[in-house]
Amino acid sequence: MILFIFKYYYEIKSPIFLFPFLYTNKMRKIIAIAIDKYEDKTITNLANCVKDTNKLIDVLFRRYQFNFYDLYAQKEQTTLSFLYNQLYSELINSLEKDEILIIFAGHGEYIPALESNYWLCSDSKKNDITTWFNIGDLIKFFRASPARNIALISDSCFSGAIFQLTRGGGLKALQNKYSRQAITSGGIETVSDGKVGENSPFCNAVFSVLESNEQKHLSFNHFSEQVILQFSEDRIQTPSYGSLLDSGDKGGTFFFELKNQNETSIVKTIQLPLEINTDIKIENTFEIPFFIENKKFNNDFVNAFVQQLGYSIINNIRVFVNENEKYSISSSNENEFYLDVNYTIETLNDDFLSIVITESDYFGSAHPNYYIYSINFAFQPERKISLFEIIDHSDYENIEFFIIDMINQYSDTECTSILLEYCKYKYLYDLGFSFNSEIFTIYFINLLPHVAKGCGILNIPIDKIKLKV
Repeated sequence: MILFIFKYYYEIKSPIFLFPFLYTNKMRKIIAIAIDKYEDKTITNLANCVKDTNKLIDVLFRRYQFNFYDLYAQKEQTTLSFLYNQLYSELINSLEKDEILIIFAGHGEYIPALESNYWLCSDSKKNDITTWFNIGDLIKFFRASPARNIALISDSCFSGAIFQLTRGGGLKALQNKYSRQAITSGGIETVSDGKVGENSPFCNAVFSVLESNEQKHLSFNHFSEQVILQFSEDRIQTPSYGSLLDSGDKGGTFFFELKNQNETSIVKTIQLPLEINTDIKIENTFEIPFFIENKKFNNDFVNAFVQQLGYSIINNIRVFVNENEKYSISSSNENEFYLDVNYTIETLNDDFLSIVITESDYFGSAHPNYYIYSINFAFQPERKISLFEIIDHSDYENIEFFIIDMINQYSDTECTSILLEYCKYKYLYDLGFSFNSEIFTIYFINLLPHVAKGCGILNIPIDKIKLKV
């Protein structure tokens, strides 16, 4: 199932997975694209695309069931070549049960004579159609994608010709059929980006519906209807929705699935400050979970470990920029340094808490860096647990033999020999892990060289794991 939130700003013209996470069960992922800045000086820069995208990601991750997200907002991540290859790879390599939400925020174009829509990428030229991203190609990706359902939310001037009529049906029937759906902020017209420093009207409407919803399974159709009702009759832009033509739609629908009340009621998101020399320009998002007082576990105990991990990441960044301060100041003004730290709660129940913290950064080196950290707890009493303490490997000679067997069974063929090099005992203490109701994941990614990091995640069906605690 794939849901796309696109935000465009079209002007009518005359004719002229960094690291894919492969799950054996359903995966819900967000791919977010936000473009405020354009190389072509004749294209007006936007002010609120990244802000809008982050606002939607926040409510979706906080209230709804998603496993991962990628945010592409840097110049090198929003070129035509990068986006084309990345979206093609993500959609074509998705699995049948996958659910993917794509958020796009940026400029777009519509050519009436061709009845075609386009995105303007960060390196697009205003008067060169060959540098624009053709939405027709994206719809072809939808049609070829194995993913069960695709939906698109577009804060844009998007042609109404892409729509069919909406449909109904029971929950199971809709979930089990393929769908390719969209909601747009208007027809073929310019839509508002909102005031500088604020959010667009359409973003506010989408956020309001997602924030206030109390339905466990919110269908895309009902969601779209509620978004439209947020707009008054006197607004120039009028949202519309339906299924996408010639895209593989077979009558299903996307559902926004609320998280369990346990998870949303006792955890909040906090930002940790980087606090480095302000002459070093770094786009910085650093979010970790903060657990409030509850009856399940001692929140102070858990928060202490989570914050210790967060500040250890910050300390590594501070050491690097301090040792290379002159370079960091000059290079950050040329290469757009960034640091993006976010988290996912894989499990939160009466027995366990499993947290994954991801770090993506770029500090002027040959390529961006990507790391995955995990921290896991068992309750009654509260204690932080390691891989050795949670896995019952009594059927094997030792845990090393257990991991070797898991690698041979569940790793991709091209990754097996690479991972076997890192299952020696000296590496085992450095392996992270997380788990949910379907998958037990072991993270080799921080041990591997950059060229091999795509092999760094080993997913094992949870029913193949015996837990000690």
